[in-house]
Amino acid sequence: MSDRPLRIAVDATTWAPGRTGVGLYTERLLTAWRDLGVGDELILFSNKFQSEPAQSGLRVHGPNFPVRAVWLQAAFPLQLARFRPDVAFYPNYLAPLLPMPGVPAVLTVHDLAVFLYPETFTFKKRVLQRAALPYLVRRAAAIVTPSESTRRDLLRLLGPRPERVVATPLAAPVDFVKRPSPDAIAKHSKALQLPERYVLAVGTLEPRKNQVRLLRAFEQLADRFPDVQLVVAGGKGWRDDEILAALGNTPIKNRIRSVGYVEPEALKVLYSQALLLGYPSLYEGFGLPVAEAMAMGTPVLTSRGSSLDEVAAGAALAVDPLNQGEITAALARLLEDAELRKELSEKGLKRSAELSWRRTAELTRAVFLRVRARQRPDGQ
Repeated sequence: MSDRPLRIAVDATTWAPGRTGVGLYTERLLTAWRDLGVGDELILFSNKFQSEPAQSGLRVHGPNFPVRAVWLQAAFPLQLARFRPDVAFYPNYLAPLLPMPGVPAVLTVHDLAVFLYPETFTFKKRVLQRAALPYLVRRAAAIVTPSESTRRDLLRLLGPRPERVVATPLAAPVDFVKRPSPDAIAKHSKALQLPERYVLAVGTLEPRKNQVRLLRAFEQLADRFPDVQLVVAGGKGWRDDEILAALGNTPIKNRIRSVGYVEPEALKVLYSQALLLGYPSLYEGFGLPVAEAMAMGTPVLTSRGSSLDEVAAGAALAVDPLNQGEITAALARLLEDAELRKELSEKGLKRSAELSWRRTAELTRAVFLRVRARQRPDGQ
């Protein structure tokens, strides 16, 4: 029957320790999908053993393989032939270049930054992604994007048939509906040496996140707000030399706290204790930190354009991310106006309540059901 449970093979390589954007997407989507209770079989595969999915009750199949790219092109297709799923799912857009007969592919394309902001990527990533993505998009049975903004970018730049591309908005983690306990706040505040009042920046250190402009804005305001510090949370990324140099050479170094990558529980504490989140990213396919901050009631300063307007939906103070003066003025306004911070906090909580991973999973599953129906019209 057409409503029988799905059998889905998933590339789960990004669900790994130290995961950020795509890895968190994979974890949260699959966990929410499991919790739908519809009986679908999610068969996870990776080139190395990963204990994290197993802790969520999802088994990961091997074989162990040292190079992910080679595994994806050579070993994973053999696994598809063995398990014969209804559909193969690639949450990180990359997929085998040779199609597997009878196993349609669904890709998640998180953003088109490599086409719109190529200068923020390494040469290797530019070459590989710009070559592979158009081909994979043409060949996919369906494509999901995290926002309508990314869907529009994909249709405009790569031209797939519109009916094959579906936006499935993301959300903050399920446990963000509850504030951290006093014990968790005390524990992580001490471990991270958090100041009493701070602006928070969250994101992997890479040019697209625009941390340098946020730092420059904070430098200009340091004398006006002597009791406020800047806390930067994010692991090393690509082309991060300029960011690291700016953080290391700032004249207000004693007012900057760089804490690196932090685990989810500690990140929740960081949001909950911050005066505001500064996230003036140049471009995002969704912008999870904005959703996460709003769920914690943390006021948000973010960017106009790309998906961030869509995610915030009027619940954040938005700026031109290329305009240093505008970022500085908006940051000053938020720091000096407690009523504005309270207003944005309340709006953010309302907006966050409209987003959920369960809804993301339901929308995504509907895409897979349509793909299977096209593949096997009789449902057999």
